[in-house]
Amino acid sequence: MHTRPLVAEQGVTDDTTSGRGARVVAFYEGNQKTSRRVPRGPYAIYRRNEMWMNFAKHMKIARKGEYRIAKRAVMRALKQKKRSRRLFKRDRRTLWIMRVNNNCKLHGIKYSWFICKCKEANVNLNRKILSQLGVYDRAIFTNVMDVAIPNWKGVKAKREYVPPPYTVEQVDDVMIPYIEATVPELYTDSCVRFNRKVMDYGIEYTIDMGRPEVWREILPKMPELSNYQLPDHWMGNANAEMEMMELEHVPIVPGRESKDYLKFLEKVKATQAEDELKKEKGEETWPMRDEPLSRDDWFNPEPQSWF
Repeated sequence: MHTRPLVAEQGVTDDTTSGRGARVVAFYEGNQKTSRRVPRGPYAIYRRNEMWMNFAKHMKIARKGEYRIAKRAVMRALKQKKRSRRLFKRDRRTLWIMRVNNNCKLHGIKYSWFICKCKEANVNLNRKILSQLGVYDRAIFTNVMDVAIPNWKGVKAKREYVPPPYTVEQVDDVMIPYIEATVPELYTDSCVRFNRKVMDYGIEYTIDMGRPEVWREILPKMPELSNYQLPDHWMGNANAEMEMMELEHVPIVPGRESKDYLKFLEKVKATQAEDELKKEKGEETWPMRDEPLSRDDWFNPEPQSWF
């Protein structure tokens, strides 16, 4: 029976090594399929177990005492650490972009335009450096803006331009015709009262409707209604904030009426025609004013009253 020379197999220390993990075995020259596999030395298992347990020292309960549980927990923790390293870089870049964007807004410039102009001007500063300049030395960031976009001050002034406030005459020229179109029988109906008051914050146009005898009973009991202070439970949403409307966006514009408004006008004309027929027959109609009012009555110093 012949044997092969003594050699060290894979996973075993060299044959010249005299360490505890060294293991040298001999194989028969017969069929290699029947050759015996070289087992690992016992100390390699101990070192591997010690390695996993050292990783799990900071964990709790069984994760730092049970080898099988500790190994699974350590492998999961290492995967999460790798993913967290990637996410940390992503979050840092997001933070840098956010800071650069905020500094660009202070200069009236969009972030994407600023980055594009920096590339064109050969300003090779990354997001991290730009964000630090905006935090610690904003004057240097402004110098970079001067190089990338020399006319940024003009762009900022154009974007931050606030038009002058409307004059009283401009508001009256738009709102009074709008109210007249909304309430077609404003000047002829005796159940309609309207007033106008110029305040520090703007102009108040008030319109209240109802039969005079009903208002004469309500107003002494609730005098706050004479100042148009409506109770909250009378309103659909008392806490809703009303957005100021530009005069150019008034919904009813001559020549551009909506279909709903045209249908509303048809109903008003039909009702007026019915009142004319009732008046000819001597039947009772909706109470109208003896003398119709005009647009000049908006500017009367004495307010209209139900009494």
